[in-house]
Amino acid sequence: MNPLNLLRRARGAFALVAVAAALVPTAGHALTPADVPSVGADTGRFNLPIKCAIRVPALGNLQVVKIGGTVDIQGVAPVQLGPGQDFYLTQGKGELTLPAWLSSLGGLVAIKSADAVVDSLKIGATRSTPATFDLAKAYDLSVADVPVVAGKPIVVGLPKSGDFLVGPYKAPADGRVQFRFEGATAKVTLKGPLGLKIAVNADCQASQGNALLSVAVGSNVDASQPARYEGEPLNFPKVGSGQLVGIVHSPYSCSIGGTQYNVGIAVGGVIPLAVRRYGSISFTEASGAITLTAETVNRLMDSGVTTIKGRVSELRLIVDRGTPANPNVLPTGTDIPLTTLQRNTPVVVSLPVSGKLTAGPFRPTLNAETMVIGMGSAAATLEFNGDGQSVPVSCPKPEPDALLVDAPVI
Repeated sequence: MNPLNLLRRARGAFALVAVAAALVPTAGHALTPADVPSVGADTGRFNLPIKCAIRVPALGNLQVVKIGGTVDIQGVAPVQLGPGQDFYLTQGKGELTLPAWLSSLGGLVAIKSADAVVDSLKIGATRSTPATFDLAKAYDLSVADVPVVAGKPIVVGLPKSGDFLVGPYKAPADGRVQFRFEGATAKVTLKGPLGLKIAVNADCQASQGNALLSVAVGSNVDASQPARYEGEPLNFPKVGSGQLVGIVHSPYSCSIGGTQYNVGIAVGGVIPLAVRRYGSISFTEASGAITLTAETVNRLMDSGVTTIKGRVSELRLIVDRGTPANPNVLPTGTDIPLTTLQRNTPVVVSLPVSGKLTAGPFRPTLNAETMVIGMGSAAATLEFNGDGQSVPVSCPKPEPDALLVDAPVI
């Protein structure tokens, strides 16, 4: 193959990666290379607000109050799926926080400790088979003798130890799959002196939309093997109620010199899980990272490339049922720093931007029920080996879509 074509294709790879990387809404710093998952993996942590109806069996299961809590779940899902492909939510872990009202009741009646068993916790994947998995049927979701302090919530680990695996699901023929929290129920026993026990039940549902993330299905994705990612980094802090923090490492295909070149682009950050009917969503304090596999590095070096640098001029988002619909979040561009290649060694390059990048606000269109935001096209120029020559790169949006957020309009 012509070495010039290889150089041009490589430039496309780096340019695209850099552009997407600049989008990542995190804490204002570049992604740590060790935290970037495999190409095709979506790692995240979600803090979903819920409402729990508290019922007392001794009173005919009378509902005495309905109070808010949260479900905090983290795990790994695929970025894209092929028709009929088996897929999983892996490395799952989290906690169900039951309302502080329970412990306040304990304070009123001298309750000292509590047992709690989550007897149902359902994770759904819309349009898939099966539509829902109940984690409580496979894992111990309980705590015993938790000290009760008035005004503080009761927290149940999900699961009690280790992590959970959800699946396999089977993807539909096309469209999108949405992971959802489909509700949880718990039995709580408040325990006091002289054998005093008060049993209450909690029936919890999402209060601001139950979507966690969405995955697009497309015929150009290889569906011959299950989409199951293991051993991925999950070093996310807990975020506020109604938010997610995550990293999407999307495959891209760039047309460079008439040939296609596949690369990985990692983007991530803190994003709201829902948007108000007359409100908006914004991604702030953006940063990111790029990944080149060892095979890619070797191809570049076979073409005589030892160093790379460049500049990204455009990264567009696709906002479905929202405005602006196709914004460029890098109107002034951002530099790709000088990077030295080493044979047989993959490259993960952190890419902070100068200052802070704000993407948004994005507002839902009239009568929209959801607003889905995904990665769009990119453009850049690269320079190899300090030769002073810039080659333009044009990269279309991923096919199928690589989705960053699927926010219900509430």
